Amino acid sequence: MVFTYMMQTLIRWRLKEIMARHNIKGKDLAQKLDISANAMSSLRKAKTMPRLDGMALNLMCNALNELAEDLDRYITPGDLLDYSQDPINPPDTDKVFSLVKRRRAKKNKLSKDSDPESSTIGVIV
Repeated sequence: MVFTYMMQTLIRWRLKEIMARHNIKGKDLAQKLDISANAMSSLRKAKTMPRLDGMALNLMCNALNELAEDLDRYITPGDLLDYSQDPINPPDTDKVFSLVKRRRAKKNKLSKDSDPESSTIGVIV
């Protein structure tokens, strides 16, 4: 039996939505964060959460709160993320985080690929 599992995005990055809701322009946020327009564009267009440390996330929230229009409450890191629970528990889920299992699978794959009995040699007559 072969299980096929399509990865779905469980944690979505919502910066683009937050910026649109509060009329925040990318160039203004880039200037406030002291980053390039290209870096701001990449952050805004990201579908999944980019790798940001706590300091960067704090600076981003502070900048968003300063630039936001019609702000009824402060923008928090939780506002920038949207989480949906995975409805399926695929059998290979533990392989995603297990470095040992990933290395073992890679080693097994390499040993199968280098097995002389499994390789075929073409003979030209």
